[in-house]
Amino acid sequence: MQLRTGHAPLNAHLHRIRASPSPNCEHCPGVPEDVHHYILECGMYEQQRFTLRRKLGRTASNISALLTSEVKSLLTYVHQTKRFTQTHGENLLPPEKEQ
Repeated sequence: MQLRTGHAPLNAHLHRIRASPSPNCEHCPGVPEDVHHYILECGMYEQQRFTLRRKLGRTASNISALLTSEVKSLLTYVHQTKRFTQTHGENLLPPEKEQ
């Protein structure tokens, strides 16, 4: 939900609420670290994004699809980047359903 609303613990939002000195990405100077940048652009997470693209194809570049119909895959990406570990803990993946 935080990624959908733009209230995720990324620097653009944290700066807006005065919890970060800068809205910019730590890895991409001068570029605001917002949801779009984090998921689709940041070079720091290219390997994780490649894995996401391999699984979803073109859908991996569609922010709307990632935030609605492909949430589980997106959560796997978020978990693999470890970007939210400090605020949300180690495991952001939902528990596997028993069959």
